[in-house]
Amino acid sequence: MRAQLLASVSFLVLTQLGCSREAPPSAEQAAAPVADAERAAPMQASAAGIAPLQKKQFGAPITETATTPLPELLQDPGKFSNKTVRTEGVVSAVCKSMGCWMEIADESGSAHIKMAGHSFFVPKDASGHRAVVQGKMVAADAEEGGACGAKDNCRGEAEKQTGRIAKIELEATGVQFLD
Repeated sequence: MRAQLLASVSFLVLTQLGCSREAPPSAEQAAAPVADAERAAPMQASAAGIAPLQKKQFGAPITETATTPLPELLQDPGKFSNKTVRTEGVVSAVCKSMGCWMEIADESGSAHIKMAGHSFFVPKDASGHRAVVQGKMVAADAEEGGACGAKDNCRGEAEKQTGRIAKIELEATGVQFLD
C-alpha cells in the first residue's frame, strides 16, 4: 500500500516538473558568476509588470519647474549643497519598515532620499516605479543626526537591498510617482 502511494505521488511530481515550459538552466548558466559591474549597475526597471500605486503624490506638491538630471547632481554635489532641487529616477530601494527613505537611480548612479522629518512616507512597494523628487541636497559633511543613517542605519539597509552606497542624499519635501 505504501509503495503504491509513494509511486503515485512520485508520478504526480514528475508530471508537474515535465510540464514546465521553461528549460532548466544549463550547467554553464548555473555556474556562471555575476560580474561585479552587473551587481553595481543601478536597477533599470520599468513599471511594466509592477503593481500600480494607489496614490501618486506624497508630501508637499512639487513646485520646482526645472529638473536637475541625476548625473549633474552626482558630478558636482557641492554645487547643490543645501539647495532645493528637483530630480527624477527609478526607485531602486525603499525602507521596508515604514517607507521613510528610498533610493532612485539611473545609469549614472543613485541618490538616497530621506523623507523630510518623517513628515510623510512612500509606499514600501514603490521599487521599479519612476519618481520625481523635490528636496534639499544634504551636505556630505552634515552633522551627526542630520544625515540619513546616522541613528537608524537606513544607509546600511539600502546598501543591503542595492549592493551599493548612494553618492548623494536629498531630504525630500515632495515625491511624485510618474507611473
